[in-house]
Formats: sequence, C-alpha cells, structure tokens
Amino acid sequence: MGRILEQPYELNLQLTAVLSRLSAFSHPLLHEYLLNPYIHLSHSSRSLFSVLIRVMGELMQRIQQVSNLTDRLLNTRRNLLGLDHDARLEHLTLLKGVIILEEFCKELAAIAFVKLPLDQD
Repeated sequence: MGRILEQPYELNLQLTAVLSRLSAFSHPLLHEYLLNPYIHLSHSSRSLFSVLIRVMGELMQRIQQVSNLTDRLLNTRRNLLGLDHDARLEHLTLLKGVIILEEFCKELAAIAFVKLPLDQD
C-alpha cells in the first residue's frame, strides 16, 4: 500500500479490493487493525492509517511536479472510464495512483460508517 503512487493501476485495484474486503469482514481484530487510527502497535509495525498518512505526505510533495493537476486528474479519470483516449503519459502512474487512493479512502470511510455501532438510547 505504501507504493500505491508508483505501482501499476491493475495491481493497485487488486490491492485495494483485498484491503476493502478485509476491512468489511466482521472480525474484531481485523476491524481494530485496519480501521482504528489510534491502535497502539510495536515500533516496527505500521497500521493502515499510518501507511495512508505517509502516502498522503509523499503525494503532497509529488503533485508539486504536475502542472494543471485538476485538469490532468479529470482527464485521467475520463481515460480510466473509457471516455477519453488522449491521456498524456507524463505522470500517468502517479495520477492513476491518486485516483485509486481517493476512491479507496472513500470506500474505507463508507465501511467504517456502516460498521459504527448504533447508539442504544
């Protein structure tokens, strides 16, 4: 997951699909490890949250190199949907990684929301 901005699009799709399925699985340890940003781990261990934070920091540095970022992301998204076949190759892996990361974070948020315990008043 830490290399999502450098890996091929297809690999990122597979990786995020597996992590989403594991996050949605009803198991307290998986839930704790994958969805709890405050989990205490040993020094050498990393949670999904800490990896995502590190990737976001790297992303903020790397997008500085991309001109017209908003337009390029929109064009890349259109290209992935098959609506536009004129995607520029420059920074394409990074842009696809950003789109996968955005969609994965939305999916994780939805999973966490659905798994929230209901208040029993």
